Amino acid sequence: SIMVDLTYRIWLIKSLARLFILPLAAVALALRALDRAKSVHLHPAYQVAIYVLSLPVYWTSWIKFTRWDEDRRAKKRGAKLPPISEGNKLGNIDVLKRRGRRSNMGQKKCRFGRGVTEDYVGSIVDELLDEAGVDTARLSLLWTDQIITRDHDVLKYILSTGFNDFEKGPQAFMRFGSFLGTGIFGSDGERAKYVSHDSSLYLTEKILLLKRHRHFEIGMRSTEQSLGHTLNFDPSRERISDYECFSRHTEKLLAIIQARSSSGTPIDVQDAFGRFTMDAAGEFLFGNHDFATLDLPLPKPGQTEEGAKGSVLEGGFGRFVQAFEQGQTNVMKRLGKGKYGWTITEFFNDKQAPIVQVMEEYLGPLATAAIKRKKEREARGEETKEHESFLDHLVASTENVILIKDQLRNILLAARDTTAQLLSFTCYFLATKPEIMDRLRQEILSAYGDSTIPTYNDLKKQKYLRGVLDETLRLFPPVPVNVRHSKHDVVIPTREGGLYIPRGDFPCLFSTISIQRRKDLWGDDADEFNPERWMDPERARRITSDPFMFLPFNGGPRICLGQQFAYNEASFVLVRLLQKFSRITLAQDEAAPASALPPAIWKEAKGRKRVEKVWPKTALTLYSKGG
Repeated sequence: SIMVDLTYRIWLIKSLARLFILPLAAVALALRALDRAKSVHLHPAYQVAIYVLSLPVYWTSWIKFTRWDEDRRAKKRGAKLPPISEGNKLGNIDVLKRRGRRSNMGQKKCRFGRGVTEDYVGSIVDELLDEAGVDTARLSLLWTDQIITRDHDVLKYILSTGFNDFEKGPQAFMRFGSFLGTGIFGSDGERAKYVSHDSSLYLTEKILLLKRHRHFEIGMRSTEQSLGHTLNFDPSRERISDYECFSRHTEKLLAIIQARSSSGTPIDVQDAFGRFTMDAAGEFLFGNHDFATLDLPLPKPGQTEEGAKGSVLEGGFGRFVQAFEQGQTNVMKRLGKGKYGWTITEFFNDKQAPIVQVMEEYLGPLATAAIKRKKEREARGEETKEHESFLDHLVASTENVILIKDQLRNILLAARDTTAQLLSFTCYFLATKPEIMDRLRQEILSAYGDSTIPTYNDLKKQKYLRGVLDETLRLFPPVPVNVRHSKHDVVIPTREGGLYIPRGDFPCLFSTISIQRRKDLWGDDADEFNPERWMDPERARRITSDPFMFLPFNGGPRICLGQQFAYNEASFVLVRLLQKFSRITLAQDEAAPASALPPAIWKEAKGRKRVEKVWPKTALTLYSKGG
């Protein structure tokens, strides 16, 4: 059966009641009073017209009063409101249409929401802010306001110094719906602390492993600092690492790429890396379970249809991945439509419900089997072993199947998508920048030759490799656009003075990808892929002194728990890949679905959008449209 999500439906009913009942009731009382006092009987048609006109009059009056009151309160606190991007028509409909024409997606018209979900990732935010001449503005559409920003000082306050003033909020959880449920991405407050702490303890132990022969060794101090926890972990204990897991799946991946290369057949690396991280994450999360997605048929170049994010895949795994990716896409579409738009269009048809049902066909049996294993161990008087999977770790603390499946979907999202997209876009840059590919390969061959398997301790010494990864993360962060909601009215300190956020549950959309491409922060070559910038001591000092200008893994208390894990996994795969191959060629024009190619009109745009050879988009996490 499909679970019915009543949360957003109840919210919509209450919201519409507040928007409609008061003005309509006021008109009804006025007409009745007029009738009683002066015996004036209006024609029903006039009465209907008055009722209809009362709504926009009430809404507009309320908005103007609210704006006046917010401005008054901002001045009282010695701050100012962000400038408003407004149009000239009712509800700023002309702003929606104007943004649509300027989004350059190839369609004649589109709404702002389609600019968020369909256009070049982050470009609609840059358009709005460039037009206003600021880095933070207030966007008003259909009587609903939100902050949009690319100011790293604002982001520093939201994510770090003012962390307790902001939250993901009820609106975000309604957008996530049952897709993410009560997992780490769908939690706030004490629940988020519990889920984060529970996950971090396991992830830290898995990351900070010392293999008997020192094959897996990572700096413990940096990881502890990134997690923000005080951990009682003894690295001297001998424990078996996940090194063999990554090595085994990497060799299978390389064999597949080699076979395609030998036959002269292009390969969709976004799909291949997604399978690799899926299989590795499956073993990491579920223990001995192997999805074995690398053994399944690959997309056929030039013949594959475009799916929710990448290529359409066949079979049971294809259904699972399609549901997993469509769930992410639905979240972004809901964000683009606004809180009233998506709740109205999905009032009778929750688009996340059937997606969760498909995913449960995979995750449900795994959770049930883990609970069964736990009970069998308890019956034998055994304890859960420390090296058991993340699933066994979860089951040790709860037998609530719903909570377990929610957490698995959340962790799977982080474990699969982050590293897969880092690898995909790194290969994209290496294909378009052969001179960088040559230098990186030379560094790798000088250190390991063409066959030596590197240790993780050695990978830390590869400075240029780290520069290549950081530069990829700068231009294409895993989560390019995100949202937080204020808990109450707050003043954010900026270099231009206090910025006033007027009330609670006020959405603040921040564009990390825009921050990481600002020329005033990164120089005139901010749009260029240049790993050398990470070798420059002066630039390195600037990033160290102003860390919120580079936030590929978020920041503050909710920094990504698996960032070091992603760096290590991506570094290992790239070293093994470049040991085997001397050149990567982009075959987007002949192999990708036609609908995934960048529109010709992009060549008239600014920045990287003008020269991009793929179509970068976001659906919670970054991806390349069509593969």
